[in-house]
Amino acid sequence: GDEWLFVGPGTYVPHVGVEVLQTIHAVVINSSQALRLQALKELTDSSGKRRVTGEEWMVETSGAYLPGVYEAVVQIVDSYIITDKKALRLQALRTFTDRYGKTRRNGEEWLITIKDTEAHIPGVYENVTGVVELTVLSNRQYCVIEDPYDADGRQVLGAQKLVKGPAAFFLQPGEVIEEGIQDFHILGDDEGLILKAIESFEDEVLGKAVKRTPGDRWMVKGPCEYVPPVTVEVVETRKAIPLDDNEGVYVRDTQTGKVRAVVGQTYMLTENEELWDKPMPPVVEELLLRAGSQVKGPHHAPSSTKRGSAAPPGVMTRVKSKVIDFRVPHNGAVQIYDYKQK
Repeated sequence: GDEWLFVGPGTYVPHVGVEVLQTIHAVVINSSQALRLQALKELTDSSGKRRVTGEEWMVETSGAYLPGVYEAVVQIVDSYIITDKKALRLQALRTFTDRYGKTRRNGEEWLITIKDTEAHIPGVYENVTGVVELTVLSNRQYCVIEDPYDADGRQVLGAQKLVKGPAAFFLQPGEVIEEGIQDFHILGDDEGLILKAIESFEDEVLGKAVKRTPGDRWMVKGPCEYVPPVTVEVVETRKAIPLDDNEGVYVRDTQTGKVRAVVGQTYMLTENEELWDKPMPPVVEELLLRAGSQVKGPHHAPSSTKRGSAAPPGVMTRVKSKVIDFRVPHNGAVQIYDYKQK
Protein backbone atom coordinates (compact mmCIF):
# COMPACT_ATOMS: atom_id res chain seq x y z
CA GLY A 1 0.00 0.00 0.00
CA ASP A 2 3.00 2.30 0.15
CA GLU A 3 3.14 5.05 -2.47
CA TRP A 4 6.27 6.87 -3.59
CA LEU A 5 7.69 8.87 -6.45
CA PHE A 6 10.30 7.95 -8.98
CA VAL A 7 11.82 11.31 -9.93
CA GLY A 8 13.39 11.72 -13.32
CA PRO A 9 15.44 11.97 -15.33
CA GLY A 10 15.70 8.21 -15.56
CA THR A 11 14.18 5.01 -16.89
CA TYR A 12 11.90 3.07 -14.62
CA VAL A 13 10.99 -0.57 -15.16
CA PRO A 14 8.06 -1.53 -12.88
CA HIS A 15 8.62 -4.45 -10.56
CA VAL A 16 6.14 -7.29 -10.67
CA GLY A 17 4.75 -6.19 -7.28
CA VAL A 18 4.48 -2.50 -8.20
CA GLU A 19 1.62 -0.68 -9.93
CA VAL A 20 2.16 2.62 -11.74
CA LEU A 21 -0.70 4.88 -10.66
CA GLN A 22 -0.04 8.05 -12.64
CA THR A 23 2.57 10.31 -14.13
CA ILE A 24 2.98 13.58 -12.26
CA HIS A 25 4.30 16.66 -14.06
CA ALA A 26 6.07 19.52 -12.33
CA VAL A 27 4.17 22.78 -11.84
CA VAL A 28 5.94 25.91 -13.02
CA ILE A 29 5.80 28.79 -10.52
CA ASN A 30 6.42 32.28 -11.91
CA SER A 31 7.99 35.13 -9.96
CA SER A 32 4.58 36.69 -9.22
CA GLN A 33 2.84 33.45 -8.27
CA ALA A 34 2.68 30.89 -5.49
CA LEU A 35 1.54 27.26 -5.36
CA ARG A 36 -1.07 26.31 -2.79
CA LEU A 37 -0.77 22.73 -1.56
CA GLN A 38 -2.74 20.48 0.80
CA ALA A 39 -1.49 17.51 2.79
CA LEU A 40 -3.41 14.28 2.13
CA LYS A 41 -1.82 12.69 5.19
CA GLU A 42 0.90 13.53 7.70
CA LEU A 43 4.15 14.26 5.90
CA THR A 44 7.31 16.32 5.80
CA ASP A 45 7.31 18.86 2.98
CA SER A 46 10.17 19.87 0.71
CA SER A 47 11.37 22.48 3.23
CA GLY A 48 11.57 19.90 6.04
CA LYS A 49 8.48 21.10 7.91
CA ARG A 50 5.98 18.61 9.31
CA ARG A 51 2.45 18.87 7.92
CA VAL A 52 -0.72 17.33 9.36
CA THR A 53 -3.57 15.88 7.34
CA GLY A 54 -5.67 18.56 5.67
CA GLU A 55 -3.16 21.36 6.32
CA GLU A 56 -2.55 23.85 3.52
CA TRP A 57 0.55 25.91 2.79
CA MET A 58 2.14 28.01 0.08
CA VAL A 59 5.24 27.41 -2.02
CA GLU A 60 6.55 30.72 -3.35
CA THR A 61 9.93 29.65 -4.73
CA SER A 62 10.06 30.40 -8.45
CA GLY A 63 10.73 27.52 -10.82
CA ALA A 64 9.41 23.99 -11.37
CA TYR A 65 7.91 22.22 -8.36
CA LEU A 66 7.12 18.51 -8.27
CA PRO A 67 4.34 17.78 -5.75
CA GLY A 68 4.96 14.86 -3.38
CA VAL A 69 2.91 11.70 -3.20
CA TYR A 70 0.71 13.02 -0.42
CA GLU A 71 0.65 16.62 -1.63
CA ALA A 72 -2.42 17.82 -3.56
CA VAL A 73 -2.22 20.96 -5.70
CA VAL A 74 -5.10 23.25 -4.70
CA GLN A 75 -4.41 26.16 -7.06
CA ILE A 76 -1.86 28.61 -8.39
CA VAL A 77 -2.27 31.96 -6.63
CA ASP A 78 -1.39 35.18 -8.45
CA SER A 79 -0.04 38.21 -6.64
CA TYR A 80 -1.87 41.52 -6.29
CA ILE A 81 0.04 44.60 -7.46
CA ILE A 82 -0.12 47.41 -4.90
CA THR A 83 0.50 51.04 -5.85
CA ASP A 84 0.54 54.33 -3.97
CA LYS A 85 -3.13 54.81 -4.99
CA LYS A 86 -4.42 51.31 -4.27
CA ALA A 87 -4.38 49.11 -1.17
CA LEU A 88 -5.42 45.50 -0.61
CA ARG A 89 -8.05 44.70 2.00
CA LEU A 90 -7.66 41.31 3.71
CA GLN A 91 -9.59 39.28 6.27
CA ALA A 92 -8.20 36.57 8.52
CA LEU A 93 -9.90 33.16 8.24
CA ARG A 94 -8.30 32.04 11.51
CA THR A 95 -5.79 33.33 14.05
CA PHE A 96 -2.26 33.25 12.63
CA THR A 97 0.92 35.27 12.16
CA ASP A 98 1.26 36.82 8.71
CA ARG A 99 4.43 37.10 6.66
CA TYR A 100 5.14 40.54 8.10
CA GLY A 101 5.29 39.17 11.64
CA LYS A 102 1.94 40.52 12.85
CA THR A 103 -0.58 38.35 14.69
CA ARG A 104 -4.00 38.40 13.06
CA ARG A 105 -7.13 37.30 14.92
CA ASN A 106 -9.94 35.30 13.37
CA GLY A 107 -12.22 37.68 11.44
CA GLU A 108 -9.85 40.65 11.69
CA GLU A 109 -9.55 42.92 8.65
CA TRP A 110 -6.55 45.05 7.66
CA LEU A 111 -4.91 46.81 4.73
CA ILE A 112 -1.74 46.03 2.81
CA THR A 113 -0.29 49.25 1.36
CA ILE A 114 2.78 50.22 -0.63
CA LYS A 115 4.57 50.73 2.70
CA ASP A 116 4.36 46.97 3.29
CA THR A 117 5.10 45.57 -0.15
CA GLU A 118 4.69 46.26 -3.86
CA ALA A 119 3.10 42.86 -4.59
CA HIS A 120 1.23 40.64 -2.16
CA ILE A 121 0.31 36.97 -2.51
CA PRO A 122 -2.63 36.13 -0.20
CA GLY A 123 -1.75 33.43 2.29
CA VAL A 124 -3.72 30.32 3.11
CA TYR A 125 -5.57 32.02 5.97
CA GLU A 126 -6.07 35.34 4.18
CA ASN A 127 -9.20 36.26 2.23
CA VAL A 128 -9.11 39.21 -0.17
CA THR A 129 -12.27 41.29 0.43
CA GLY A 130 -11.50 44.12 -1.98
CA VAL A 131 -9.21 46.82 -3.30
CA VAL A 132 -9.34 50.21 -1.55
CA GLU A 133 -8.78 53.39 -3.57
CA LEU A 134 -6.85 56.34 -2.18
CA THR A 135 -9.01 59.17 -0.79
CA VAL A 136 -7.63 62.57 -1.77
CA LEU A 137 -8.64 65.93 -0.28
CA SER A 138 -7.62 69.26 -1.79
CA ASN A 139 -6.68 72.29 0.30
CA ARG A 140 -10.34 73.43 0.20
CA GLN A 141 -12.01 70.14 1.13
CA TYR A 142 -12.76 68.16 4.27
CA CYS A 143 -14.56 64.99 5.35
CA VAL A 144 -15.85 63.32 8.49
CA ILE A 145 -14.87 59.67 9.05
CA GLU A 146 -17.30 57.49 10.98
CA ASP A 147 -15.95 54.79 13.37
CA PRO A 148 -12.28 55.81 12.97
CA TYR A 149 -9.17 54.06 14.29
CA ASP A 150 -7.19 55.57 17.18
CA ALA A 151 -3.41 55.96 17.45
CA ASP A 152 -3.09 52.37 18.75
CA GLY A 153 -4.84 50.91 15.71
CA ARG A 154 -8.09 50.11 17.50
CA GLN A 155 -11.44 51.05 15.99
CA VAL A 156 -13.56 53.45 18.07
CA LEU A 157 -17.18 52.62 17.24
CA GLY A 158 -19.59 55.56 17.30
CA ALA A 159 -16.85 58.18 17.15
CA GLN A 160 -16.19 60.70 14.39
CA LYS A 161 -12.97 62.16 13.02
CA LEU A 162 -12.59 65.39 11.04
CA VAL A 163 -9.94 65.38 8.28
CA LYS A 164 -9.04 68.64 6.54
CA GLY A 165 -7.23 68.89 3.23
CA PRO A 166 -4.76 68.75 1.73
CA ALA A 167 -4.61 65.07 2.67
CA ALA A 168 -4.41 61.61 1.09
CA PHE A 169 -5.27 58.44 2.99
CA PHE A 170 -6.81 54.98 2.75
CA LEU A 171 -10.04 54.23 4.61
CA GLN A 172 -9.39 51.46 7.11
CA PRO A 173 -11.78 48.47 7.28
CA GLY A 174 -15.02 49.57 8.92
CA GLU A 175 -14.46 53.28 8.32
CA VAL A 176 -16.93 55.17 6.15
CA ILE A 177 -17.46 58.76 4.95
CA GLU A 178 -21.26 59.04 5.09
CA GLU A 179 -21.54 62.69 3.99
CA GLY A 180 -18.83 62.33 1.36
CA ILE A 181 -16.07 64.83 0.63
CA GLN A 182 -17.29 68.40 1.21
CA ASP A 183 -15.95 71.83 0.31
CA PHE A 184 -15.00 74.48 2.83
CA HIS A 185 -17.73 77.02 3.54
CA ILE A 186 -16.45 80.19 1.84
CA LEU A 187 -18.36 83.20 3.17
CA GLY A 188 -18.43 86.65 1.59
CA ASP A 189 -19.02 90.00 3.27
CA ASP A 190 -22.78 89.56 2.97
CA GLU A 191 -23.02 85.91 4.02
CA GLY A 192 -23.25 84.00 7.27
CA LEU A 193 -23.71 80.48 8.65
CA ILE A 194 -26.26 79.50 11.30
CA LEU A 195 -24.63 76.84 13.49
CA LYS A 196 -26.01 74.50 16.15
CA ALA A 197 -24.07 72.60 18.81
CA ILE A 198 -24.68 68.84 18.81
CA GLU A 199 -22.73 68.20 22.02
CA SER A 200 -20.84 70.22 24.62
CA PHE A 201 -17.48 71.61 23.58
CA GLU A 202 -15.28 74.66 23.99
CA ASP A 203 -15.25 77.02 21.04
CA GLU A 204 -12.82 79.84 20.31
CA VAL A 205 -14.14 83.23 19.22
CA LEU A 206 -11.69 86.09 18.61
CA GLY A 207 -9.08 84.36 20.74
CA LYS A 208 -11.46 83.79 23.67
CA ALA A 209 -12.82 80.43 24.87
CA VAL A 210 -16.62 80.11 24.64
CA LYS A 211 -18.51 77.20 26.19
CA ARG A 212 -21.09 75.65 23.86
CA THR A 213 -23.86 73.38 25.13
CA PRO A 214 -26.12 71.08 23.09
CA GLY A 215 -28.80 73.08 21.27
CA ASP A 216 -26.94 76.39 21.27
CA ARG A 217 -27.27 78.42 18.07
CA TRP A 218 -24.90 81.10 16.83
CA MET A 219 -23.78 82.75 13.62
CA VAL A 220 -20.44 82.94 11.86
CA LYS A 221 -20.21 85.93 9.53
CA GLY A 222 -17.92 86.42 6.55
CA PRO A 223 -15.59 87.13 5.01
CA CYS A 224 -13.94 83.88 6.11
CA GLU A 225 -13.68 80.18 5.37
CA TYR A 226 -15.24 77.80 7.88
CA VAL A 227 -15.00 74.06 8.50
CA PRO A 228 -17.55 72.78 11.04
CA PRO A 229 -16.16 70.39 13.66
CA VAL A 230 -17.91 67.10 14.36
CA THR A 231 -19.71 68.69 17.33
CA VAL A 232 -21.39 71.36 15.16
CA GLU A 233 -24.27 71.15 12.68
CA VAL A 234 -24.65 73.69 9.87
CA VAL A 235 -28.32 74.69 10.00
CA GLU A 236 -28.56 77.32 7.27
CA THR A 237 -26.58 79.68 5.07
CA ARG A 238 -27.90 83.23 5.16
CA LYS A 239 -27.30 86.18 2.88
CA ALA A 240 -27.72 89.87 3.66
CA ILE A 241 -30.88 91.50 2.31
CA PRO A 242 -30.16 94.82 0.53
CA LEU A 243 -32.94 97.35 1.12
CA ASP A 244 -33.47 100.73 -0.53
CA ASP A 245 -34.73 103.79 1.35
CA ASN A 246 -38.32 102.84 0.48
CA GLU A 247 -37.89 99.10 1.04
CA GLY A 248 -38.10 96.99 4.17
CA VAL A 249 -38.82 93.57 5.65
CA TYR A 250 -40.68 92.30 8.69
CA VAL A 251 -38.39 90.49 11.12
CA ARG A 252 -39.56 88.27 13.98
CA ASP A 253 -37.44 87.32 17.00
CA THR A 254 -37.92 83.57 17.55
CA GLN A 255 -37.08 83.85 21.25
CA THR A 256 -39.32 86.77 22.27
CA GLY A 257 -41.83 86.72 19.42
CA LYS A 258 -41.41 90.46 18.86
CA VAL A 259 -41.92 91.66 15.30
CA ARG A 260 -40.24 94.76 13.91
CA ALA A 261 -39.67 96.40 10.55
CA VAL A 262 -36.21 96.93 9.10
CA VAL A 263 -36.18 99.68 6.48
CA GLY A 264 -33.58 101.33 4.28
CA GLN A 265 -30.46 99.30 5.10
CA THR A 266 -28.65 96.11 4.20
CA TYR A 267 -29.65 93.64 6.88
CA MET A 268 -28.72 90.04 7.70
CA LEU A 269 -31.02 87.97 9.88
CA THR A 270 -29.35 86.72 13.06
CA GLU A 271 -29.51 83.15 14.39
CA ASN A 272 -32.67 84.01 16.40
CA GLU A 273 -34.55 85.87 13.68
CA GLU A 274 -36.74 84.97 10.74
CA LEU A 275 -38.80 86.77 8.11
CA TRP A 276 -42.39 87.29 9.24
CA ASP A 277 -45.38 87.23 6.89
CA LYS A 278 -47.77 90.08 7.69
CA PRO A 279 -51.41 88.99 7.31
CA MET A 280 -53.89 91.51 5.89
CA PRO A 281 -57.69 91.50 5.53
CA PRO A 282 -58.98 90.54 2.05
CA VAL A 283 -60.22 94.08 1.37
CA VAL A 284 -56.77 95.50 2.07
CA GLU A 285 -55.16 92.81 -0.08
CA GLU A 286 -57.48 93.79 -2.91
CA LEU A 287 -56.58 97.45 -2.47
CA LEU A 288 -52.86 96.65 -2.54
CA LEU A 289 -53.30 94.51 -5.64
CA ARG A 290 -55.11 97.33 -7.43
CA ALA A 291 -52.31 99.71 -6.56
CA GLY A 292 -49.74 97.12 -7.57
CA SER A 293 -51.30 96.72 -10.99
CA GLN A 294 -50.42 100.34 -11.65
CA VAL A 295 -47.09 100.63 -9.79
CA LYS A 296 -44.88 97.62 -9.01
CA GLY A 297 -43.63 98.08 -5.47
CA PRO A 298 -41.17 95.86 -3.54
CA HIS A 299 -44.04 94.05 -1.85
CA HIS A 300 -45.31 92.60 -5.14
CA ALA A 301 -44.31 89.53 -7.12
CA PRO A 302 -45.71 88.17 -10.44
CA SER A 303 -48.34 85.44 -10.13
CA SER A 304 -50.04 83.11 -12.61
CA THR A 305 -52.62 81.67 -10.20
CA LYS A 306 -55.82 83.10 -8.80
CA ARG A 307 -56.08 84.35 -5.21
CA GLY A 308 -59.84 84.58 -4.84
CA SER A 309 -61.41 87.20 -7.08
CA ALA A 310 -58.81 89.89 -6.41
CA ALA A 311 -55.77 88.32 -8.11
CA PRO A 312 -56.42 87.32 -11.72
CA PRO A 313 -53.62 85.56 -13.60
CA GLY A 314 -50.65 87.78 -14.46
CA VAL A 315 -51.37 90.37 -11.72
CA MET A 316 -48.69 91.08 -9.13
CA THR A 317 -49.19 89.40 -5.73
CA ARG A 318 -47.82 90.67 -2.44
CA VAL A 319 -44.68 89.22 -0.80
CA LYS A 320 -45.98 89.16 2.75
CA SER A 321 -42.57 89.49 4.43
CA LYS A 322 -41.90 92.80 2.61
CA VAL A 323 -42.86 96.04 4.36
CA ILE A 324 -45.98 97.48 2.76
CA ASP A 325 -45.33 100.84 1.12
CA PHE A 326 -48.70 101.91 -0.22
CA ARG A 327 -48.13 104.64 -2.76
CA VAL A 328 -50.69 107.43 -2.59
CA PRO A 329 -51.30 109.26 -5.87
CA HIS A 330 -51.25 113.02 -6.21
CA ASN A 331 -54.18 114.76 -4.54
CA GLY A 332 -55.00 111.51 -2.70
CA ALA A 333 -55.37 110.63 1.01
CA VAL A 334 -55.15 107.47 3.13
CA GLN A 335 -56.57 106.89 6.60
CA ILE A 336 -54.18 105.00 8.92
CA TYR A 337 -55.11 103.39 12.24
CA ASP A 338 -52.35 102.74 14.81
CA TYR A 339 -53.25 99.62 16.81
CA LYS A 340 -50.64 100.40 19.48
CA GLN A 341 -52.09 103.83 20.22
CA LYS A 342 -55.82 103.18 20.44
